[in-house]
Amino acid sequence: MPELPEVENVALALRAHLTGRRLTDLHIGYEGILRQGARATRKALIGRCIDRVHRHGKYIIINFSDGVQPDSHLMIHLRMTGQIFILDDYIPDKHVHLTFDFEGLPVHYRDVRKFGRLELVDHPEHPSAIAHVGPDMLLVRFREWYGRISHRRAPMKALLLDQGIASGLGNIYVDESLFLAGIHPLTKPVDLDEEDLREVWRISKRVLRNSIKHGGTTFMDFKDFYGKPGNFRSQLKVYGRAGQGCSRCGSTIEGIRIAGRSSCFCPECQPG
Repeated sequence: MPELPEVENVALALRAHLTGRRLTDLHIGYEGILRQGARATRKALIGRCIDRVHRHGKYIIINFSDGVQPDSHLMIHLRMTGQIFILDDYIPDKHVHLTFDFEGLPVHYRDVRKFGRLELVDHPEHPSAIAHVGPDMLLVRFREWYGRISHRRAPMKALLLDQGIASGLGNIYVDESLFLAGIHPLTKPVDLDEEDLREVWRISKRVLRNSIKHGGTTFMDFKDFYGKPGNFRSQLKVYGRAGQGCSRCGSTIEGIRIAGRSSCFCPECQPG
């Protein structure tokens, strides 16, 4: 599933290529991914220009304006296999469900499993549709994050994945962050002191920023706006490496399940 770094790379490209461009047509192959349906979506967007692209956690919100009528806001959630890209001479396959035509520039939405959703929302930054989602992990200040997590007794791994506490961290980046912070994934935040939690907060941000610079992580489906896979996979220390040797100490990386998700950690570098 695309996580914050993958979504951020898509948002950066949309912002760079499409800001100021007018949507002149919208070709719809599968209406089921449009929350409000084809007719309402076309009416809200066609003829308007993109003037802002905002990301919150794993959501992209695009603001469309014509300078006369109230703006329209399109929220995109890629979920498991959603992709947005532009490729020269690309012939859409059966998994391309939408093609946005920006004055002759085609932008494709492709989704093999059709889990992604595009939804018209009521605000360009804080739509009511994601009121349950916590602050963006890259932006949240320590005091706010600390107040949300420090008293909790659930495993740290599960709480970092909780998008209601802070949004954007997924399985890959939680495993990597906890390894670099030296925290066992089953550790409870209530048992850690403030400095330990500050280190988790700081390193989580660092891991996300580093992954953004590498274009995100690709294991199966994710490709960026230009159809290229992310290469942060080469930087991974523990995620997906159960049974292999730790690059830091040589111990065998272990794998367990926490809150229904696979978790990889080094028993020496991350003592219980």
